[in-house]
Amino acid sequence: MSRQQSAIIKGLAILLMMLYHLPCIRTIPGLDDSVFPVLATACHPIQYFLMVSGYGLYVSYKKRRITWPYLLKRSGRLYLSFWLVLLIFVFAIGSILYPGRFNTSPMFALSNLTGLRWDYCLFTWFLLPYVLMTFCSTMVFRTIDRIGIVWSIVAAIFIMLATGWLISRHYFDLMYPYFIHLVYLAVLVVQTFGGLIIGAVMAKVTLSGHKLTWSVLEGRNLLILALLLALFVVRCQIQISIITFFFVIAVVWLVLHLRLPQPVSRVFESLGEKSMMMWFLHGFLAVQMFSEYVALLRWPLLIWVVWVIITYCIASVLMLLSNKLARGLRLM
Repeated sequence: MSRQQSAIIKGLAILLMMLYHLPCIRTIPGLDDSVFPVLATACHPIQYFLMVSGYGLYVSYKKRRITWPYLLKRSGRLYLSFWLVLLIFVFAIGSILYPGRFNTSPMFALSNLTGLRWDYCLFTWFLLPYVLMTFCSTMVFRTIDRIGIVWSIVAAIFIMLATGWLISRHYFDLMYPYFIHLVYLAVLVVQTFGGLIIGAVMAKVTLSGHKLTWSVLEGRNLLILALLLALFVVRCQIQISIITFFFVIAVVWLVLHLRLPQPVSRVFESLGEKSMMMWFLHGFLAVQMFSEYVALLRWPLLIWVVWVIITYCIASVLMLLSNKLARGLRLM
């Protein structure tokens, strides 16, 4: 998997992320009766991010690049972007346009700034589990090298099914005591290991000299797109947890065969490069804030397109600022 392919997959993931969250905009008229809540069930954007991260981290691990300074700088850049979004949309714009909506008391703000809680925007729950996952990655990779590819895949399936069952059957509300919330956080961290392992296994296969792609499919874009469409249709119809595992792997595997026109490739790469900032942003722009204005567009597809474009544009500006701050803090 090349850096370009990784960016394209992350670009696809953020588009699916925003499609997945479209039903959360409760002000859209007639949304519940449309096809979009059904489509959202087939998105699974987080798994794509985890697989790409697992691939890249495993390659870095084999090159002995994963050190504590490396992980601290990587995490520092993520938190810097996150804090920039919170500063603008919670402590500045939010306090002016929506006074009283966001609790900015010191302890409450601190718990949200660290990612221990996600009261300001539920969509940012992923940050702290993801960061903790990266710090556990070397331990996971050593285990993969020890037990081999087959048992690693079995472990990934078990982790995804077990943690998925725990979360779906025993939902942990933010209103629960902190101890129970920390247990929930631990479950989320373990859940991320599933996608991490699959990405690492793909990297292990590549580093051993084998190709991830099949020559028969390479460059046959129409056939690949037809297969991707068929996969999404089947996933919408079959709501079984174990299907998710094979579905996500199949989608990534098919996308690796695509040979996109350069303009299309650049669009997806650019989306991928800004995907994490867009992740932090998109919930504030349509769910936590401005949802009454979003509803004026009426049609869900139009809302999704406009939401993506506006989020991308704001993310581009904030990325420039975030990168400048990161260089000043020597996090780059």
